[in-house]
Amino acid sequence: MAKAYVLITCESGSEDFVLSSLRSIDSVKLATGVFGTYDILSKLEAGSEDSLKDIITKKIRKLPRIRATYTLMADDKNALAKKIDGRDVLDTYMSQAYILLDCEKGKEVDTMHNLSKIAEIIDGDVLFTSQVICNVVAPTYNEISDVVTKKIRKLAGIKGTTTLNVINHKPR
Repeated sequence: MAKAYVLITCESGSEDFVLSSLRSIDSVKLATGVFGTYDILSKLEAGSEDSLKDIITKKIRKLPRIRATYTLMADDKNALAKKIDGRDVLDTYMSQAYILLDCEKGKEVDTMHNLSKIAEIIDGDVLFTSQVICNVVAPTYNEISDVVTKKIRKLAGIKGTTTLNVINHKPR
């Protein structure tokens, strides 16, 4: 299964329209608004990398009101997914963020292994860009900040992080 994350910048005020449009695409497994440089984070899965590229170029980038996209292809052999006991994550944890970690070249798999030991990290992927992306949950954004500064940034091989706080989590 091929996987990618697409970070999207859209026209001001059009986030709901773009989110709705993204969620109507079968390969889009997650589409959520985020604070920061980007407006939307989406996670895609398809049968092949070529299928993903077609979906991104022929469907997502063709959506009206999208100004720019940044695609991060994932290495499906080094993914992290923790079992959450059937409830929606935000029923328990009111805050959620995706953290993009810039790693020293060749340290991505070690980083993913180290991230798996942090309780607040519920999933993640090694990317083909000397980066790792992970999903962090906590009761508050301040606690997410603590996880990033006191746990993630302390790991060996991390050169920098970008935090994308989730602002409107809805299924798919």
